[in-house]
Amino acid sequence: MHNPEDMYGCSREELLEVCEDAQQPYMGGLSMLAMSILSDAQECIAVGRNNMARQFINRAKFVISQNESNVGLTN
Repeated sequence: MHNPEDMYGCSREELLEVCEDAQQPYMGGLSMLAMSILSDAQECIAVGRNNMARQFINRAKFVISQNESNVGLTN
């Protein structure tokens, strides 16, 4: 199994917390969070920080997977 710190640049728990925060009113939701993270990845690519860009892309994939797992669920 891959180390979350290497894959994401942070822990899985930190990612889950960010996902939870993104779903609060007026925060934009998980789709907006994923787009924001991908923008960070683009900036890293532009300045040659490829490993950090890879981690941001992995974070965005994690957020998208959280969004997919919540489809059809209601509170």
